[in-house]
Amino acid sequence: MSRRSQLKKIRYFCEYLLILIPYYLIRLAPHFIIRMLAKTGSKFAWSCILPVRKIIIANLNTAFPEKDDEWVVKIGKTSLFNTFYNILDYIWMMGKPARMDRCLRLPEHIYNELHGCAESGTRIIFVNPHLGSWEASGIIATNIAGVKMAAIAKITRNPFLNNLLNKDNRERGGIKIIFSKGAVRETLKCLNSGTSIGTLIDQNTRLRDGGIFVKMFGIQVTASRTPATLWNYCRANDIPAKVIYGTTLRSGDLLTPEMEFLSKDYSEYPDENAIIQELTAITEKYVRLYPDQYLWLYQRFKYIPKNITPEIRARYPFYAIVPNDRFFSSRAKTKSHKKDDIAQKP
Repeated sequence: MSRRSQLKKIRYFCEYLLILIPYYLIRLAPHFIIRMLAKTGSKFAWSCILPVRKIIIANLNTAFPEKDDEWVVKIGKTSLFNTFYNILDYIWMMGKPARMDRCLRLPEHIYNELHGCAESGTRIIFVNPHLGSWEASGIIATNIAGVKMAAIAKITRNPFLNNLLNKDNRERGGIKIIFSKGAVRETLKCLNSGTSIGTLIDQNTRLRDGGIFVKMFGIQVTASRTPATLWNYCRANDIPAKVIYGTTLRSGDLLTPEMEFLSKDYSEYPDENAIIQELTAITEKYVRLYPDQYLWLYQRFKYIPKNITPEIRARYPFYAIVPNDRFFSSRAKTKSHKKDDIAQKP
């Protein structure tokens, strides 16, 4: 092992220790401390970390240009608190049945639908937005409704943190983790073996990686085509499957899921893009209903499509960029666009 590799491993382990200590303190703390930490952390981030506040305000102004500054600040602060609270709450309850019973509620009609799919062998392609507690959606499906489930996640560069966050945390809740590198083969294997798949609908997926542009809040954003592609695969291979849109919303200390279905059968849509557009429209509907529970810290409006009018382009936030050719195709030359990437960063 080279000296550079050794130093990197030491750095990764030190980062892991810095996370490990507060992680287990959260696991041991009483629940009122979790809420207190979320309140303190979100207030600090809003007041002292300018980039955080700047992104949240820019996103809210993009999505809700008709709202005044007072509304934007109020929703932004509450959204940041809910983000902190959901993360800490998830760590606190994971793998603890008594804690999950305290925090999670599953309406009877949703239980009947999910459990019925599990009993009949129908694979569920879960579509979840970054709204409410998206992590809780998975543990409700697996731990309460009895759904055998896998979820696609990005590999964390730090192998120690990767093991903590994905193996110790998510898989402790009964969710099999499929890492994004090489995910296609493993995902299809899961579907064939009777496992349902969880996906996040509102991510900035590059077109070369299976993304498309869809309309959200009146402008074009990128989204993954994965839910439609998996549904088509199941249909083509006679695997019983259905797409279920779900989001777990917070009310005080309680988390309760809501569920929706697509309006048509696969064969009635002109293409996969139309399916993703409908799922994005459902997301927008819920975000408009619960704007204080959406993850506005995420750079949702990052990519600007080519050939749009100056009026529409002006609606995008400060961090948005027009992607270069590598965004559309992996065959594009990386060297010639390296300078363009640097120039476009906010």
